[in-house]
Amino acid sequence: MVTIAGCGSSPSTPPSTSHASDAVGTSTAAARHFLDDYVSADGRVIRHDQGGDIVSEGQAYGMLVAEIAGRPGTVRAIWAWTRAHLSRADGLLQSQADGAGSIENPQPAADADVLAAYALLRYRGAGAGALHRAGRALAGAVLGHESVSTGSAVVIAAGPWALASRPVTVDPSYLMPGVFAALARDTGDARWARAAATAVRLVRGLTEDGRLLPADWATLDAGHLTAVPKPGGGVPVQYGLDAQRLPLWFATACTAPARDLAGRWWTDVLAHGDRAAKLALTPRGATVTGTTNPLPLLAAAAAAHAAGDGSAAASLLGRARAQARATPTYYGDAWLALASSLLDGALGPCREAAAGAPSGT
Repeated sequence: MVTIAGCGSSPSTPPSTSHASDAVGTSTAAARHFLDDYVSADGRVIRHDQGGDIVSEGQAYGMLVAEIAGRPGTVRAIWAWTRAHLSRADGLLQSQADGAGSIENPQPAADADVLAAYALLRYRGAGAGALHRAGRALAGAVLGHESVSTGSAVVIAAGPWALASRPVTVDPSYLMPGVFAALARDTGDARWARAAATAVRLVRGLTEDGRLLPADWATLDAGHLTAVPKPGGGVPVQYGLDAQRLPLWFATACTAPARDLAGRWWTDVLAHGDRAAKLALTPRGATVTGTTNPLPLLAAAAAAHAAGDGSAAASLLGRARAQARATPTYYGDAWLALASSLLDGALGPCREAAAGAPSGT
């Protein structure tokens, strides 16, 4: 059975599916499946279906998934490899290496840095003190090199490169209010609390209070986000595999306004036709790419549950699991583990942060 665990939320009937006993039918099973298929003994999270490379995002996902699976030794191995091969002088992580560890892209990705810091700070096991110190240092580096502050607002940009552009480039799916709230508690830095509040305000404006879907990319200008095509060209403004992470982060966020926004993405856009299964949509819901992946289905399931539609959520979760079985991929399998864990509370940044997060998150 899968339930959404939100801080102070009162979800409707928990979604459940006939696939609950399958190999990927629970968050722990999905986590173990991902670790067994993609994580090497020395701590590399290998994208077998994308040339066998390693990305900082995958290393962060791997640590979180290993924590869900109850494998602290795997967390330590992933972090040891990451620290040895991806660390930068500024404290951030280089984003891509080949299978042997040679760097292919030295630029950091802010979501990977944020989630790696979160994984390190929530770690419980041998050597926790060292990992927690590393997590605080990495979280501080994100604020120092991947954020922009204006008044009380704190915005996490796409990476250091994005701060050099004007207007600043933002990947909206990097705005994770629940994770930011947990970082506020675990680091004692109130800027993370402000980043959580800013994230909700910005995404509400970007999506016209839920009437539009979020876009993969945006620019920050005068305190507002504007949807834009992918930097470098080739992809139009769309709700694709980047933006589809946002319903999961917002449906499991720490405040009712964030969760309500996720619910409106379901009722206003995704509930109509079979939009929930599409690989990419325009912000208004027109099809851009009709094929599918587990992530859009998981995102729609989270949005449906936030809207109180437990039946739709259960159906979509079942379809996501079936899609992952039929066509296993690094990204789909990673998000099946992460999404299942967010929705049933095993990966619960708000539950973790509720007791001690600064006010305003």
